[in-house]
Amino acid sequence: MNKWIIEFVLYAVYMIFGAAWATTGAVMPQIMADFTIDVSHAALMSNVILWAKIIGAVGTSVLTVKLGARKSYLLGCVLTGLSVLIPWTNNFELLLVIRFLGGLGGAICLVSLVPTVARFFNNKTASALNSLNCTSNIVGTIIALTLTASLSQLFGGWRNLLAVYGVITLILGAVWFIFFTDERVDSKQTASSFDMSELKEAVFSRVVWGMVAQYVGAMIMMVFMFTFLPLYYDKYAHLPVGSHAHLSGTVNQVGIMLGAIIGPFFKARGYHYKSWLFISSIVMAITTFIMLFATNDVLILSCSFITGFVFATWFAFIFSIPKESAQNVSTRRVTYMMSTFWVSTFILATINSQLIALSVDITGGFTTGFSWVFALMVISPILALLIFPKKASLKVLQH
Repeated sequence: MNKWIIEFVLYAVYMIFGAAWATTGAVMPQIMADFTIDVSHAALMSNVILWAKIIGAVGTSVLTVKLGARKSYLLGCVLTGLSVLIPWTNNFELLLVIRFLGGLGGAICLVSLVPTVARFFNNKTASALNSLNCTSNIVGTIIALTLTASLSQLFGGWRNLLAVYGVITLILGAVWFIFFTDERVDSKQTASSFDMSELKEAVFSRVVWGMVAQYVGAMIMMVFMFTFLPLYYDKYAHLPVGSHAHLSGTVNQVGIMLGAIIGPFFKARGYHYKSWLFISSIVMAITTFIMLFATNDVLILSCSFITGFVFATWFAFIFSIPKESAQNVSTRRVTYMMSTFWVSTFILATINSQLIALSVDITGGFTTGFSWVFALMVISPILALLIFPKKASLKVLQH
């Protein structure tokens, strides 16, 4: 029973984190007005979280080894819950500090998802739950894209809304601390010691770097969707009255929800993940191009849905790789692999996100940013195809 309570906490915490993160994009015009800042500075509200998640992803391995998963995850919830202080913050730099600390907490919670599921569930159930857990951030994003205006009004402004998210996270952290117990370690290996061989295997693993190459292009596109598209449609798109293109972000998230549900069924049918990821990437590149450059509502919304749906089928495949990469793989090794994966992915996503924001300020439009996102969607799967081990090697890993 406890493992399902733990699974609920894992899902709920990152759902709330996703809502708080995406709320920044939804209220970016208000942030710009409240603090008299431009797009690139307002984008720091989201990008500072990405930078924090880079550091947090690195530190999660250390924290888990030194403190144990129970205390390290609680720390993540406490850091994320610091958003309770935002209503009393009128200085933009201080606001960024709170968001940064929240990003550190979010990174701890994110990196803990796959290792915790790997510990408590068998391969088949873990694959399904990994896919399900990836929807937590999406559900949070949908909440932000569709309900931020109403929730802000209900709670008295966007600052208070972010504080409410912080309170909920702190409560969930308490539930975690009550029901979670740390994994027992071998008497020859204490909980506070590193296994350098496992760490090196993770850092230099072609499987991990193949995961990074495959995932980063799509991740940048998703960050773009909730960070920049609300601003694009509000101030830059000049859409005709009555256009529904502004719903593309929400439609994309709905597609991701459904794709995450369907993904485990494709994996269960025995599709090879290397082939699945590459072929689906071709589909996504085409639909992303249409979504970003089309002017017809039907095309924009349809391609937005398809892009999200296809992307989400990856979850069951790509996040099962660490657990399936060796027989009886340890939770610690999975943590090292996921830390390496998320650190690398967040670094690349953060740099590119800030470059896109600067391109908007410099060019006065989104054409350059759109073109760059599409280029990354094309380049990423090609690099992954070259980096991943050959299929023969992968079959050994999976069986």
